[in-house]
Amino acid sequence: MSITLTIVTTANRSRRFKQSDPARITEILESLKRCAQLFSNRSLIVVSDTSTAIYSPSAITRIEIETGIDLTPYLPPARNTNIRALALGDPLPPTILNEQVVSVSADFFFAGGDTLSTWIENERPTDALERTMRITRLFEQPVIFYQPTAPGIGLINPAVMTSCTLGAALPDAPTGSWHLSDTL
Repeated sequence: MSITLTIVTTANRSRRFKQSDPARITEILESLKRCAQLFSNRSLIVVSDTSTAIYSPSAITRIEIETGIDLTPYLPPARNTNIRALALGDPLPPTILNEQVVSVSADFFFAGGDTLSTWIENERPTDALERTMRITRLFEQPVIFYQPTAPGIGLINPAVMTSCTLGAALPDAPTGSWHLSDTL
């Protein structure tokens, strides 16, 4: 079994790493138990066969971990993985936005120009306050989980997100929202 990590930075640079040694894989996966602190640590150090890369976690937009290993024991139980990355050319399912369900496209934009196109499917909270909090506190979370196009897990750093665009107008936008028409 192996894992492949892709690290994307605010300099819009991507670097991929692979690991096949079971002991090293376990070390990496065990560190995911503390993933809520990942982007607030002082550094992320990746030692490969030929070099050592030292990252400022506050300048990482996202990390994708591709693996067939069940990651459930290593990730927080309350994580929301209802966000799925879209591959280029993936057909979009129909948008649904009603009192019970949200099924909509969402594009995440990051400092430095990185973008991530996704599809969100989730039950919609019945409580209006909970719906408002999910939107207004998007950038305050320590990490946002998503499902990459390959099996595994993706971790977004909300601190370097510049915006998120949903593919539907919210019928009950939070108080204070600016209501405008698109111009192209």
